[in-house]
Amino acid sequence: MNGDGSSTLKIGPRIGIPVGDVSDTGGNLFFGADGRIQVGGLPDGVVVSPSADFYLTDDLAGSSLTIVAVDLNGLYEFQIESPTLVPYLGGGLAITRISVDASGSFVDPSSTEVGLNLVGGARFPIGSVEPFAQVNFTAGADRIGIGGGVLLGL
Repeated sequence: MNGDGSSTLKIGPRIGIPVGDVSDTGGNLFFGADGRIQVGGLPDGVVVSPSADFYLTDDLAGSSLTIVAVDLNGLYEFQIESPTLVPYLGGGLAITRISVDASGSFVDPSSTEVGLNLVGGARFPIGSVEPFAQVNFTAGADRIGIGGGVLLGL
């Protein structure tokens, strides 16, 4: 992102398709926000990447399902000889909240799961707008997402 020791912030929307346990519970699309923070003092190529996603779900018989995920990842951006391709790989912490509102039920089947992320993808710097695509696997919450979005410099 930069090599002069200063900090930068990029943020933008993202959308994707869940695979794994989240899709089994009715989540068939997610949307949210992704950030990339280059912190001065960290080694070149190391980026902090927070994100939050809301999953669109099918209502189950007589109940409403809400899935929200918050991730905090560290990414390493590989320095290659391309001005329009920056591949990255990283990992971090994931928190997934699954809330079920079952009318007439005395049992709360909601849960919060904490897991570890493995992330791989690429961003495509083409000026002030940077599209990106990535795959995210979460062990512990059994969440896999294939998605993309755009990052805007602030």
